[in-house]
Amino acid sequence: MARQLAGGFILEGDVVAGGSLTRHSRAEHLPEMVRTGPIDVYDRLLSWQYLILRMLGMDAYSRLLTITPNTVCVVFLAGTFMVVSLYDVLVVFADDLFGKTFVLTTMCFGVIGCGRIVGALVYRRYLPGLTLKARATYRRGERDAKRLQVLRWYTTIYWRCTLLYSITFLVCACIASFAPLLLHLYNGERMLPFGVYLPFVDAATPGGYELNYLYQLSCILWTPPGLIASQTVYFGLIINICIQYDVLQLLLDDLEELLHRPDLDPAQGARLVREQLRTVIVSQRRLENFVREIEHVYTVQSLVEVLALTFQLVLTLYVIRSQLWLPGLFVIPLCTIQLFLMCLPGTLVEQKAARLTELIYGIAWHRMSHENKRIFQLLLHRSQHPRRLTCGGMVDINMNLFLSVVKKVYSIFMMLENM
Repeated sequence: MARQLAGGFILEGDVVAGGSLTRHSRAEHLPEMVRTGPIDVYDRLLSWQYLILRMLGMDAYSRLLTITPNTVCVVFLAGTFMVVSLYDVLVVFADDLFGKTFVLTTMCFGVIGCGRIVGALVYRRYLPGLTLKARATYRRGERDAKRLQVLRWYTTIYWRCTLLYSITFLVCACIASFAPLLLHLYNGERMLPFGVYLPFVDAATPGGYELNYLYQLSCILWTPPGLIASQTVYFGLIINICIQYDVLQLLLDDLEELLHRPDLDPAQGARLVREQLRTVIVSQRRLENFVREIEHVYTVQSLVEVLALTFQLVLTLYVIRSQLWLPGLFVIPLCTIQLFLMCLPGTLVEQKAARLTELIYGIAWHRMSHENKRIFQLLLHRSQHPRRLTCGGMVDINMNLFLSVVKKVYSIFMMLENM
């Protein structure tokens, strides 16, 4: 049973208390060594991400987002970063093409961060419902051995990928932060991590360099953790889509077994097949609604991030073609990996949907009764039009989009090279 609340769905057993989502019989009261199931690993993994977002005042997933002093502070910092960047482009580096490009490249990180902040604020009534639906997938599979195996496998993959992504992102951020300082201590060259300079502060002077460096370092301290946490939660939602597709495949396998059981009389077999078909259709509709809500919440954000990453790659290549720019050596692989990770989930969802359609076509439908065949026809029709993740509703998010962006970036770079 579920009841709708604030654009999402609150399942029975969940209550909203003090603005947060809690459980009546929480598993957190158990000792850590006892809590070893997939749902416990999933909860512990996301609890760290929720904690980071809560510290930033942007936790819109585990609770209904409310405006707190931390939220105001983060919005102010992000807005200040964008205003300072725009001032640098229009005033400080008005006649310096290299400096202007450096600032615009850095500004793209701010665009991505602001996009996620705006997304959390605009869709704050939907995000807690998505989280609850994802967790409900784990609850439904706790008492089934086959589903539990699927949950355990995907949760392990999710944990390892999250760990790898977080370490990679943080290492790149640390290198970008402290490499200029080490270079300055080594040969005295004043290089800043990013191309954002405080207004009316001369970065060429010792005091101005230190102030600019401290400002950029302060931005790095809160931006990567927030980006990692929000991206990790999104990965969790995509993993949950894959889990639901695999659960549907298990239900179809059970349906196929029912159709080939010789010990059932026709009436009993038709009744069991009808019940199983209805179970499959209910799970299929639940999955479609889940994908539709994710698409509704993230489609504009995906468009903003793809455009920002593409623009960032083009600008970085343009700068490097004229002279060596050390930060660009980290920006290019970082943006490429981020773009790849954005497009990969869409491909996984498409492959899962195609596999499900193949399995439905392979069902021995000719063994069904006339009434069951009509129900099966509905199942087959819905499987032929699966929900997809799109980029602004214009193009599907998949590896074709990644390859298309890479080709466009290369074409633009070659055009600049020949100018």
